[in-house]
Amino acid sequence: MSSLWKLVGSAIPDDDASQVSAYDLARSEMARPGAPGLVLDLGCGDAASAGVFRSVAPDVRWVGLDVAESDLARAVRAEHVVLYDGEHFPLATGTIPLVYSRQVFEHVRYPEQVLAEVARVLTPGGVFIGSTSHLEPYHAYSLWNYTPYGFKVLVEAAGLELVELRPGPDGQALIARTYQGKLPEHGRWFTQESPLNVEIDEWGRATGRRPALVSNRKLAVCGQFCFRVRKPANWRPARRQEPSWTSVRSDGRRVLRDAVQVAAVAIDRASRRSPRLRAVVKRIPGSEPVVRAVRGRDDGRARR
Repeated sequence: MSSLWKLVGSAIPDDDASQVSAYDLARSEMARPGAPGLVLDLGCGDAASAGVFRSVAPDVRWVGLDVAESDLARAVRAEHVVLYDGEHFPLATGTIPLVYSRQVFEHVRYPEQVLAEVARVLTPGGVFIGSTSHLEPYHAYSLWNYTPYGFKVLVEAAGLELVELRPGPDGQALIARTYQGKLPEHGRWFTQESPLNVEIDEWGRATGRRPALVSNRKLAVCGQFCFRVRKPANWRPARRQEPSWTSVRSDGRRVLRDAVQVAAVAIDRASRRSPRLRAVVKRIPGSEPVVRAVRGRDDGRARR
């Protein structure tokens, strides 16, 4: 049985095991040498991330993208926000160096399609960063929870590379927060290590585990996790496997054959009870071989 470490360990950094947020990733990305001058916030909502990016890079060009139904996005006036249909980005291919998405993918109706669009609009070598839910309770039209491995599978299906996974607040804390009514004191679990993450840190120190193994344990029980994804320089859009004419014709013949068999069984059983119907069936071209085959099969079953 494959462990989480075996499946995603190559994407777990060994520098630090601290709990992080998508905002932390945004700030660290903009602090890198050669940070991009353009960022797209996928699922931008009220455009709060614009201030986070500009706190590190004041001149960065920020563009928001959200579904047309988003009241928050439609109300934004101070930033440039693009609305879309939830599947197709109205953006040119290979034009965005950095896509950011904070706690959005658990609400996305068609995640594979949206990830394919992320891959399409990214520049070669471009980066996709953000966070999403793993063991987070239901909230605000959320549709999915992703395991770190499941998210890797979706990312790679879009032709992207999962580069980095880091733990967010633990799932036990988020469950307690929802169950207890989201009390004000729960807010600290998003900016400090949440309770189970503190316990895992203590386990790591007591057992001498390196940071990557501590992070791996946090990721196994996290409520949210952060990711860094890269578009390969040689990226090509995935080809959909269209059915061949041979397979379509074969499927059609099989369906027709099955339909004939079902009809033959019904007609034969009815005709055995009605001499008049039996006479009608005999006049149908090609009916005799089918009826004989059905009777032979039924007789064989009876003998067994």
